[in-house]
Amino acid sequence: MLVKPKVLLPPSLKRYRKAAEILEPIASIEYVRRGDYEKHLADVEGMVGWGIKEETLLKAPKLKVVARHGVGYDDCDVEAMTKHKVYLTHTPGVLSDSVADMTLALILACNRKIVQADKYVRESWAKGPAGYPEHGVDLKGKTIGIIGLGRIGFEVAKRCVKGFDMKLVYYDVNRNARAEKELGAEFKTLEEVMKTSDFISVNLPLTPETRGMITEKHLRLMKKTAYIINTARGPIIDQKALVKVLSEKAIAGAGLDVFEKEPVPLDDPLLKLQNVVLTPHMASVTYDAREAMAICNAESIAAVLRGEVPPPNVVPEQQGMIFRK
Repeated sequence: MLVKPKVLLPPSLKRYRKAAEILEPIASIEYVRRGDYEKHLADVEGMVGWGIKEETLLKAPKLKVVARHGVGYDDCDVEAMTKHKVYLTHTPGVLSDSVADMTLALILACNRKIVQADKYVRESWAKGPAGYPEHGVDLKGKTIGIIGLGRIGFEVAKRCVKGFDMKLVYYDVNRNARAEKELGAEFKTLEEVMKTSDFISVNLPLTPETRGMITEKHLRLMKKTAYIINTARGPIIDQKALVKVLSEKAIAGAGLDVFEKEPVPLDDPLLKLQNVVLTPHMASVTYDAREAMAICNAESIAAVLRGEVPPPNVVPEQQGMIFRK
């Protein structure tokens, strides 16, 4: 009797039957909590995983492919995975809408003081004089600055320009001809984007080049009335510098879905600030996006198990590579 290759999936993926149906004909699926993965690595050939380092690979001699939920894979050692002939795939494209929606939610929450307003209704409205004291601004005609105009950045820009009639400036290592043509995007230096924008959205991958890229110097270029939104990766912004600038009210505020340390320590000074909206790295947490990611990962794993290599959605560093085990 032919033994199917073993694939490890987190229990949270049980709800996405379409993904399981892709794998069930060719693989034996085991749903295992992330913390228990190491007990099952000896004979596994494919898995959905995070934080893959060489020590994990040494315990999984049969492993052929790791599928990573989301676009970013900065927590995985791609060089070690390549050495061990293990493919790393991710899910570009399928979560752009959910992350862009979350970016807009943070822009609106910051600008219109939604968190403070909710607290005001619950605790103070009926006690004091009528009229909410906080003011936002109309988004129409304001400038949105996008740092990193890739798939997600483009969706953020499209929503801001077409939905709110905002002006668009951007910084990226590459020009985006489509955005310039369709959305009237103006290419600027990073410093110019920081200076001229009313709202700034960070949409970069975390790489050695982008880690700590936005420094205190850059933050102090911002208008005092401007907000910065980060749904990408926390370490792209110098968080200590951001706390300092926010504490001094040198900028209007920030909306952060990602942080230098996750989960955020309860003694982190960010938690004491009133001019920042914080969410728990949830930008892609919609049923639609998570189902699409689960299907994307299942297709990548299935392709490798069928010998179709390199698989779809393999990370750029491994594109064109043929691994056999």
